[in-house]
Amino acid sequence: MTILPPMLFVLTATNRAKKEDVALLVVLFMLWVSPQLVACSEIGPIYTIQDSGKRGVGVSGWLDNDRVVFYGEQRAQAKVGDGLEGPPIVDAGYYVWDTASGTLSKDPHFEGAVKLCVQGNVVTFLRKPPGEEKQWLVVTRVNGQETVVPLVNTEWFNRFTCLYYEQKPEWAISNHETLALMDVHGFLDWTSGEQQPRQNQRITLYHPNETEGIILPIRMRQIWRSDVVYAPFKHAYLFAPHSYIDSETGKEDPIGPWPKGRPIPVWWLAPDGTVTTETIPYMPFMRGGSRAFFPTREGIFVTSHKTDDLGKPGDAGGYLARNDRVTKLIPGMVDHVSISSDGCRAAFVHDPYDTMYGKDRLNRITVKAINICQENRHAR
Repeated sequence: MTILPPMLFVLTATNRAKKEDVALLVVLFMLWVSPQLVACSEIGPIYTIQDSGKRGVGVSGWLDNDRVVFYGEQRAQAKVGDGLEGPPIVDAGYYVWDTASGTLSKDPHFEGAVKLCVQGNVVTFLRKPPGEEKQWLVVTRVNGQETVVPLVNTEWFNRFTCLYYEQKPEWAISNHETLALMDVHGFLDWTSGEQQPRQNQRITLYHPNETEGIILPIRMRQIWRSDVVYAPFKHAYLFAPHSYIDSETGKEDPIGPWPKGRPIPVWWLAPDGTVTTETIPYMPFMRGGSRAFFPTREGIFVTSHKTDDLGKPGDAGGYLARNDRVTKLIPGMVDHVSISSDGCRAAFVHDPYDTMYGKDRLNRITVKAINICQENRHAR
């Protein structure tokens, strides 16, 4: 046994105490900074990313909570003489991807289809009859039963129900910017109620067959009609702004960059006109680039196109905003997002955006999916 001199013992004890103090400070610092790291979305994702392996151009929608339909194609092997457009496109068509079993199949029934819309057991698309160049037919499938009628007006279409109308619907109002909701919910009007359409007026909700509307607290220049998303599992519509309006001064900021440090408000519109608000914490990816917001059962799926440069994804990617935290799920360019009706799966076209344009880069732009509900159950 080694006996330490008294002075050496005092110094050793003092050093040990200092080390323990430092260790305690490190632990306290990590406890404080951990939520910040989560909020800054720098922690690696705990979500499993499924890859269809097929180059995607667009996602049409979900047949059920497992099967999603998308348009895919591939580029042939490059060879001398391909020209400026590169190798020819092969294997183009609509594919059904079963995310549960992992199977992928091309559906021949959609051959020649355009503007394919899928909402569960309702599928619609346009197709030209043989030998016709100008006429279009509307093909509608409900529970497997198919009807074909001539297209009357391309504007008489409801993207929430995937249905075309043969007679003029009440929301087809001349010189008005309207959005048809689910049939029993009515429609929204961006331009009614005031004399000057350029004013940043409030959006109005009209219930079916009613002339008096409900004025919402959401203004017309805060959100585009194409950005409104319906959440069947919540029985509500999600609105997220693309431009900032100061609540005190009414000053409008330009579309794109969001003021630093300011949370983003999102609104939920119930069919009866009730509007509730929640906020998403400010994140660095909000400094610029386009953003999009999609409701899921476990939070709001947010996409950002805030890249650093060509071949550098930067802050671009898909995020999950949940419980006042924002977690990055996947880096890169995320487009054409479609959420399953139960709110658990998100399918999208993904470009890793980690290389310059070159050989095989386009074939890496594939349709992917995330099961947010399953992974969150594991993460709790």
